[in-house]
Amino acid sequence: ASTITVWAMGAEGDKLDQIAKDFMAKNPSIKVNVTPVSWDVAHDKIITSIAGQKTPDVSLIGTTWMAEFSQTGALDKAPSSISKGAYFPGAWTNVVVKGSAYGVPWYVETRVLYYRTDIAKKAGIKHAPQTWTDLKAMAKAMKGKGGAKYGIALAPNNWQELLPFIWQGGGQVADSKGHFKLDSKSTVDALSFEKWFFDKGLTAKSVPQGFDVTQGFITGTHPMFFSGPWHLALIKDQGGAKLKGKWAIAMMPKKVTRTSFLGGGDLVVFKNSKNKDAAWKFVKYLSQPAVQAKWFTVVGDLPAVRSGWSTGKLASDPYLAVFKKQLGDAKPPPVLPKWEEVASQAINTEMEKVLTGRESPQQGAKQMQKKAKSISG
Repeated sequence: ASTITVWAMGAEGDKLDQIAKDFMAKNPSIKVNVTPVSWDVAHDKIITSIAGQKTPDVSLIGTTWMAEFSQTGALDKAPSSISKGAYFPGAWTNVVVKGSAYGVPWYVETRVLYYRTDIAKKAGIKHAPQTWTDLKAMAKAMKGKGGAKYGIALAPNNWQELLPFIWQGGGQVADSKGHFKLDSKSTVDALSFEKWFFDKGLTAKSVPQGFDVTQGFITGTHPMFFSGPWHLALIKDQGGAKLKGKWAIAMMPKKVTRTSFLGGGDLVVFKNSKNKDAAWKFVKYLSQPAVQAKWFTVVGDLPAVRSGWSTGKLASDPYLAVFKKQLGDAKPPPVLPKWEEVASQAINTEMEKVLTGRESPQQGAKQMQKKAKSISG
């Protein structure tokens, strides 16, 4: 018999035991020990375990860590028996570093537009915005005719909100060789587009301390925002009966495409594992469509495996149908070792300068490129 140790973070770490039990019942010769780890220490804990050669057998990792961890040489390459075609294409690109897959996508999330249908109706708008122009008109009408305090909630320094606008205009953040392409017309257009909402007073200049967009949405001061699937439950729980039938979600508005942001979690197996076969067997089990569907009922994670969406609520819920459609056009950030630093120090800082009027979109794009290059070396 072999024993494997699995590290998992957050709600996944708390609930994975339920799925591990099913696996052990089917594979009595393998024992799975799940160790819950909190997200805020996970990155450093994994780095330390790699340095000390005391890694777990399997771990959940944040999608933006893939390049950094694979560079250490500590990750096992995914076996060729894993079929990349089973996963959403955007999710699969996230596990590939320099042409090889170093893990598998476990669950995914993407961002869509949440909007108050009752306020839209009052503003004379009958359907979700299809284009960038529609979104501007809708935000203006929601505040004007609709009487909301703002038209939309946007953050002045959230790279995850800016990237889709760059992609929607046909731009890229970095090319396949990892060279940054931030100083482009698409970045300038994306910054100008987002800046328009700030200039027109349709979104707050800064996010107040402790501001919760869920509450702003429920009270109606912030009738539109972009977010992931976790907001479905938050709005249902906090908005209750009084908000029922008064809100909806829609795909990203289009410029050239309707591309959204793709996040989620990946599973990796470490080279140091004494039980690699058992470790990959467990990872493959977690990728089975039926197991992915069950995992959604346990923890609410959206399946990275496309056929995991064919049963139960995943197949029938109209809100989830919008997420599934959006996942067909969603991209992860570039898979690069220093991405986290580039995102916070180059993109967020320059984005904030542009959106609060301290720098032009052209200057912002130039500075982003310059800083990104100096960080990534």
